[in-house]
Amino acid sequence: MPAPTIVIAQSDPDIAEELARDLHAHFARIAVAQDLEELRAMLLRHEARVAVLDLEFLSMDEIRDLASMRGDLMIVCTHRLPDEQMWMDALNAGAAELCHPYDLHTILHAAHSVSTRHMPLAA
Repeated sequence: MPAPTIVIAQSDPDIAEELARDLHAHFARIAVAQDLEELRAMLLRHEARVAVLDLEFLSMDEIRDLASMRGDLMIVCTHRLPDEQMWMDALNAGAAELCHPYDLHTILHAAHSVSTRHMPLAA
């Protein structure tokens, strides 16, 4: 099985599965992490290029740690009630974007900004 290029970590498993399904329509390789340990392992083992991370699942410090661990990782944070302060905090922690988990347009925009030579599109 090919290594995933997008890793999703969401506090709500239904949202995680819906995001995976929606993103799979645009990208060939998607994985869903169940906890922080699995997320870290997937990011390293599979050299994921994009992470869609719920701020109810991870703290800003954990986002900062992940961003410093992999400098080439595009982090898109999600939250069911994002606000301007949270957006600024997420950007300062190393995220490229913060949006609602159902804002597929924003997630796709950020994910597509990663060089497509590293992100094989689904057929």
